[in-house]
Amino acid sequence: MSLWVKGVADPETVDKDWMISTGAPVGPFMMLDDVGLRTTWNIVSGLYATQHKELFKQIADKLKEKIDAGQEGLESGEGFYKYPHPAFEDPDFLKK
Repeated sequence: MSLWVKGVADPETVDKDWMISTGAPVGPFMMLDDVGLRTTWNIVSGLYATQHKELFKQIADKLKEKIDAGQEGLESGEGFYKYPHPAFEDPDFLKK
C-alpha cells in the first residue's frame, strides 16, 4: 500500500508485479478488495493510533477517500477494481 500512497505504482501494477514475481494467484490489492476497504481502514487506523507512523496515517486517509466515495471493495461493486468483471479476470491481465 505504501507504493500506492507514495505514487510509485498504481494498484494494478503492484498486483501484476506481485503475481509474476511470487507466482501467487492474486495480488495484494485484489485481496484488499475481497477483505473490504473498511476493514483494511480499521486495521491501518489502529496501527497509526498505536505506532504513530505517518505512513499509516497516509494510507488510512487515502483508503478513507475511497470508502467515502462508495468504493469499499468487492461487496460494493468497486474498490481498487470494478466488479463484477474486474480487470484481473482478463486472461491477458499479466501480459498488459
